[in-house]
Amino acid sequence: MITKVNLRIADINIEMISRFPLEELSESERIAQVEERFKNFLYAGNLNPDISIRIEIVKKLPLIKNAKLQFITYHFQDKSENWRFLKVNSSYIFKSPLEDKKQLMLINKDFDTVTAYLLPHKSKGFVWNFTDIIYDFSQVLLINYLAQRNEGIFTHSVGIKDLNGEGIAFIGKSGAGKSTIARFWYNYSKAMILNDDRIIVRRCKDRFFIFGSPWHGTFSDYLKSKIESAPLKKIFFIHHAKENCLRKINQKQAFILLYPSLFPTFWDQRLLGNITTFCFDLLNSVECYSLGFRKDKSVIDFIRQIK
Repeated sequence: MITKVNLRIADINIEMISRFPLEELSESERIAQVEERFKNFLYAGNLNPDISIRIEIVKKLPLIKNAKLQFITYHFQDKSENWRFLKVNSSYIFKSPLEDKKQLMLINKDFDTVTAYLLPHKSKGFVWNFTDIIYDFSQVLLINYLAQRNEGIFTHSVGIKDLNGEGIAFIGKSGAGKSTIARFWYNYSKAMILNDDRIIVRRCKDRFFIFGSPWHGTFSDYLKSKIESAPLKKIFFIHHAKENCLRKINQKQAFILLYPSLFPTFWDQRLLGNITTFCFDLLNSVECYSLGFRKDKSVIDFIRQIK
């Protein structure tokens, strides 16, 4: 028996396929994992996959010799390792040491074909759960997939699809007010919140669009809304202020503010160059502002009055 789950994130079709069965979830687990967070990203169409992930359940993760370490991420609280990224010949390896999610992903050079090696579930045996692949691996995979093709970036930002259909991005470092902005727009504007922390920006036929993603920040009410995309019209680099204030900025100023909010592939100079080129093209095409905002809903009308 073949089991399969298809996702569509930022117009990228991801096929996860295995000869092993999917894990059976309780009703509460199903609602928490699928109905809320992932429902809008499940794909039932007929388009061919852009990325194919084949899942294997093994008693022991394979040992890959001569792999060169590219990058390690650590948990921000206890500093334990989250995952590491390695390269062997022209392929890449994603490896997670987490106790409940030990896994190894072997990725081809184009980031569109993956063999995922997972360990058996402690109580349910040789089954798999697609959420174990979405977090954190699929995000890393898509960052590299887009960079490889010079087609897009991930940003720490809030994405809004306003009532006129236009897209707005609010970008800022941790504590700058992204979740606060998301709450105001969700509660008082009738606009659609695409995401409050992970927005994907893609170039489609010389236009730039923002897309929601399954990865979000502390504000999650918008998950009840339909996830969509929108043509990006304005970018605001935000910070808290006593009064709403605005200053238009140039491309160079905008890049300095944007770069710390990216997910750059700094382990690969060619891909990093693609990301940098994409950013300058984006910032040359979209109006950019520095925005100080008050902690109240007045920022919504303030933004909408900008011509």
